[in-house]
Formats: sequence, C-alpha cells, structure tokens
Amino acid sequence: MKLEKESILWGIEHVFTDSDTDLSPKPEEINIIYSDKENIADELANIDMCQYVWKPCRRFIIPKSNLSYRVATQLDPLDSILLAAIIYQFGNKIEEKRVEKADKKVFNYRFNPSEDGYLYNDSNAWHEFWDTSKKKAQNYQFAVYVDIADFYNQIYHHTIENQLISCEFPNAIKRTIMNLLESVTQRVSRGIPIGPHSVHLLAEMSLIPIDNSLLTRGVDFCRYSDDIVMFCNDPVQAQKLVYEIATILDKQQRLILQNQKTKIYSSSEFIKICEENLDDNPIDKLEKEMTEIFRKYTSGGYGAIRVGDIPEEKMKLFSEENISILLDKYLKQNEPDYNRIRWFFRRLSRIGTPNAIKYITGNFNNFVPAISDICRYFVSVANTQNEEMYNVGEDLINLLDTEIFKANEFFQISILSLFTNTIHFNHIHKVISMYRSSSENIKREVILSAHITNKSDWLRELKEEYPRLDEWSQRALLIASSNFPADEKKFFLQGIKNNLRPGSILENLLIKWAKK
Repeated sequence: MKLEKESILWGIEHVFTDSDTDLSPKPEEINIIYSDKENIADELANIDMCQYVWKPCRRFIIPKSNLSYRVATQLDPLDSILLAAIIYQFGNKIEEKRVEKADKKVFNYRFNPSEDGYLYNDSNAWHEFWDTSKKKAQNYQFAVYVDIADFYNQIYHHTIENQLISCEFPNAIKRTIMNLLESVTQRVSRGIPIGPHSVHLLAEMSLIPIDNSLLTRGVDFCRYSDDIVMFCNDPVQAQKLVYEIATILDKQQRLILQNQKTKIYSSSEFIKICEENLDDNPIDKLEKEMTEIFRKYTSGGYGAIRVGDIPEEKMKLFSEENISILLDKYLKQNEPDYNRIRWFFRRLSRIGTPNAIKYITGNFNNFVPAISDICRYFVSVANTQNEEMYNVGEDLINLLDTEIFKANEFFQISILSLFTNTIHFNHIHKVISMYRSSSENIKREVILSAHITNKSDWLRELKEEYPRLDEWSQRALLIASSNFPADEKKFFLQGIKNNLRPGSILENLLIKWAKK
C-alpha cells in the first residue's frame, strides 16, 4: 500500500514548520528536503509501506527533574515525514473513536491538521482542562486526581495493534506502524517513542478503552493526557474510584498509577488547585503581561506557540533586559521556586527568543535544578541568527566543560546546536577539538558547526572516515561537502553515490543538493 502524495507533502510541511520532535534540534536535512519537496514527495509516494524498513533512530536521556528522566527518540528525517503522513491520512479514524470534544472530558491532542503543518487543534486546551475541572468540582464534594506512571514507556504494543484494528486502519498501515514501534523499542513489546508529534495521537488512541470504561461506569471525569480527575459526592465513593481506575488500567493494559500524584481532594481544596493553574500567580506585572501572551498564543499546556502570530510589538516584551529583570526576581527569593523557573523556560522555548542566553550563562550555577528545561530552551533558539549571541559563545563553551554537561549527551547537543545554526560565534577551534573524543551524536554536531563556519580544510580530513561514521554523521558530512572545491567535491560525492544501497532517497537528495 502506498501513501497519498498529498499526505506526504503535508508531512514535509509539518516537520519543516513544527519540527520533527519537541525535544531535539531540527535536523538540517529537513530544510534540504523542503527545498525539493515535490520530487521527494513523488519518491516517497512510490514506496510500498508493506515493505518499508524504518531507519535507525537516535535516543537521548533527558532529565525531567533532578532525579527523574525520560528517553527521547528522534526518528530518521524521512521516517518522521512518513509517520506524519500516515497520521495525517488516517488520523481522523482515531479521532472519530475518541470521546467527543464537545463532551468536555478529553482535552488534549485533538486531531485537526492545519494547512501550515500543525497536527492538533489544542488551542487553550490546558486552560480548558482546569477551567472545566473547576466548574465540575463546584457541583461535587470530592475530586480524585490520578496520574498514569511512566505512561508512554508502558503502553503495550498489543494495545496499539488492537486499537488500530478497532479504528479500521488498513492492514498494511497497521503493520508498518507496529514495525516502527518494534524497531524503536528493539523488539520489546512495550513503549512508544517520546518526542515525535505524530505519536501523541497513538498514545491518545491507546486510552480510548479507558475513557469508555469510565463512561460505562457513569464516572464524571476530565482527562489531559495521562492526568485524570474524577468527581463524586462521598468519601467512600472517592476511595472506591481510586481502586476502580487502578483496576481498569491493570486489567485493560497493565498500567499503574503514580502513587505520589494519586490524591483525594475536597471540593474546596481542588478548586484552589484549579485556580492556581488558571491564574499562574505571576510574580509581578511584567510576568503577568508575559503570561497573558503565553496563554493567548499557545496551543495548550505543552503546545507550540506560533511565533508568527505574535505581533512584533508584543515580542518586544521579551527583551533581554525584561527577561533578566524577571529571572533576577526568581533567584533572589529566599527559596527560589524552581518549578516556576522551569515553567518560565518551557514557555520561553515556545517563543524561541535568544534573549535569556546571556543571563543563563552568567548565572548558570543558580539554574542547575532547572538544567533540563534550560537545555530544551537552547534547542528552541538554535535556528536564531542573532549577532548578540557572539558575546556568550565563550560562556557556552565553558558550560560544555563542566561535569554535569559532560555526563549527558543531550545537554551537550543542546549547546552545540547553537553553534551548528549560527555564524555569529568565533569559537569553532574549541568545538573541533571535541571531535576525536566524542560520541557519534556529538561528532555530527561538530561536523555541522564546522560546515556553517566554512572550515572546509578540516572537514576534508574526514573524507576517509566516511564509511566508519554512523548514518546521521555521514549525512552531516555530505551536507558539509557542499563547501569543498568543485572537483574534489564531485569526486568525493560520486564515490559515495556509486556505493549507495537501492532506495537511499535522502542520501541521493543530499548529494544532489551538495553538488549544486
């Protein structure tokens, strides 16, 4: 079975506009694919998905807090496009099976792809979840709050397969999705990749039976992803609801509740929690104004802010001076609220402004508890060409030399992604010095950094290493070869092209692009 060209073109638009994942830097390959999208779409539309072999992905350990973490996945760029195309073409089959949005019970990742490449219609979903929960709590005496433990990593592949059948996916598409999951998890029958936007709808699909079980039992509830709130009028019934949801999760999918987050609240207690999430409790007038922009232009609690939608006048609010003033106030409290600081950096990541980098590098020791969200912020501004960033290059290099950054590949990549996407640094010699002692993922970033600063003489020394590099680093060297002298480039690329396996669509595209 072949995918429709329209779906593939939308998939290309999606990864170009919204990136392939919300956790890792967007691969440069995606920009090159976009420059020749019609021809690439024609080639991908000729693939028989029954026979398709998914490529090796990248995996990163990304801390969620000081002592917890998630394993994030970045698919091969063409795989990201094909998965997005599949969800675009067949996602309505999942959405039709979900509890209707109008019922105000399930709020997030509502399938509604836009022409400009966004997959979900989650406008204000996080706010609606808490607002609806507050209104329901006013009509009950108790609210039961539960959270599914390690949700994405615990989803059984058998559950996904059964739900794909229930949603009437074509057998070939069902099989190729299952092949992808088995490939990512190394044939372990549990877990779906964390990171690709398209996967969120598969996670929601797996919870359709859970939602239906609650409806069948007459439970009034609100759910946002793996957070579930149930309402009742009796303390015994509240305790019973905990046991019931635990039983449903266990019998249906062998999922369990996170003990620390499972709690029974009185109505008044829970209404206060809802109000805190709705109000955001800004520290001052400046943060209140920033929060209003976050809320107005975001697409849900974890959704993207479409920066082009924010008027230029409002973007001025996020100046380097204003951000520094606000972060100063956070840190000078008797007990810095790191949950608040992490929240702020997550929102800044959606905006994509580089104006916090200088303050972070000058005060990094004070931000260690929020390091994961700071690194995600670095990733979000990697494509920003800003001359002011030159002034922080040395500080960023120094961060790479700290023990905490050396201990985590994702931390290193988050900083190096800044160097691979801007010409406004003059520290390439220090980046290049990392190459020999680094992992394959770091080597790729070093190659791309050398490419954007046109260090062709050094890059040419890597030509003999090409066969020994992994696929991601090989593609980086193909991109970097675009700056080689014409004859040398022609000979190098032709030698690689002669040895490519059949069906090497992306490699052929990169060679064609580099020659031009």
